[in-house]
Amino acid sequence: MSKLSEQEKAIIVSHPFAQILSAPLNHKDFSELVYCPLQLLENNTLLGHLANNNPFLKVVDDKSKIKVIFTGPHGYISPRWHSEQLVPTWNYATTSLTCQLNKIQPSDEKITAMAKISQHFDPQWDFNEFNKLKNQKIVQQMLSAITVFELEVLEVKSKFKLSQNRSVECRMAFQKNLRLTGYSELADIQLQ
Repeated sequence: MSKLSEQEKAIIVSHPFAQILSAPLNHKDFSELVYCPLQLLENNTLLGHLANNNPFLKVVDDKSKIKVIFTGPHGYISPRWHSEQLVPTWNYATTSLTCQLNKIQPSDEKITAMAKISQHFDPQWDFNEFNKLKNQKIVQQMLSAITVFELEVLEVKSKFKLSQNRSVECRMAFQKNLRLTGYSELADIQLQ
């Protein structure tokens, strides 16, 4: 299992809505693409779920290798902002992972996973309270309609294009102008 850096973890946590690509091709000879929010777990695995009828699940099997891409903050850099920048460019941070898909099959493990995901993305809603006797039918219908999975990270490739080849003065000018143009999150990592 590959290890994630703190910068990569920050991208995943702050931008959890991932693009997931299958390695096997679909009937049109393309990788199947799906979008899915993923929760980063303490052991550097990712937790998520998709509807069983999602086309992505038709081309992958348990233990399939897949590509997961998290697009972090990004934004336009103007040559007006500093004399070192002669042409327009785009700064960005992305994390790309090769993962192994591990389907969670037992009903009790699926319920535990859904409770984790719900707690993570909506801490004010109590999934365990929802999962009481009066809602058992709804919970079972939900569990039978979804595939819950963990993604084991096999390889990490990230790109942080933040004008690192420019002077600190230039990057500070970029940071200031990024804030003025509404790209605060990109401004926050500009000097990393």
